[in-house]
Amino acid sequence: MIKKIINGYTLNIYKDKLELSTAVFKFIESHIIHILKKKDRFKFCVSGGSTPKSVYQLLSKCDIRWEMVDVFLGDERCVDPNSELSNSLMLKNSLLTNFGSKAFFYEIFNDLNADDEAVKNHLISKLFEKCGSNPPSFDLTLLGLGDDGHTASLFPYQNNNVDDFVIFNEGKGLKRISLTPKVLSASSEIVFLVSGSNKRIALERLLDEKEPFDRTPSKLIKSINQISIFCDQESAKELEI
Repeated sequence: MIKKIINGYTLNIYKDKLELSTAVFKFIESHIIHILKKKDRFKFCVSGGSTPKSVYQLLSKCDIRWEMVDVFLGDERCVDPNSELSNSLMLKNSLLTNFGSKAFFYEIFNDLNADDEAVKNHLISKLFEKCGSNPPSFDLTLLGLGDDGHTASLFPYQNNNVDDFVIFNEGKGLKRISLTPKVLSASSEIVFLVSGSNKRIALERLLDEKEPFDRTPSKLIKSINQISIFCDQESAKELEI
């Protein structure tokens, strides 16, 4: 593993996706155990997509205090919860199995007949109920990085940095709901998980101080603490390290 500090990010580079997944799983497991020694509940914001699925599968097999863990999605596609495009379904088949089935999971689209405003308001109320701060703050937020520089459903050249907690956006041909930078940046611990050669340009731009936010919205996520990036060698090949 190679570790570097670059422009406010702690970069952890692993040999391949298997080594990467194992490292991220161990990091999250240890963080949950540590926080639950001090607090009654652990507030966990997770990402969808294919990259974190193997991490979630490993986590689900850990016999930790899952009944004290609250799980929220950073974003969701506006699809039926049983659709293969649903992040919720992916979580139900990975993180929320085995021991992980004891966690509290907030499913954004459990009522397909609700209108956008009702869905948004209910999500915000649940965030306040579980997180108890303004803005709502998670103990750990796990984010992905798209090849176009998006994270959660904050896509390039859209109105992402609004003074709100939840927004609807369009991305990759689908309508989506997403937490905003205001909420995601309030997390105590923020981790980007990046894998694959198609992420090289996006990762390089994320780390570039001069890169504009509108082209690479993942740069909107800021923190008073160091943000960690866990990546594999394939995605880090273009970096000067």
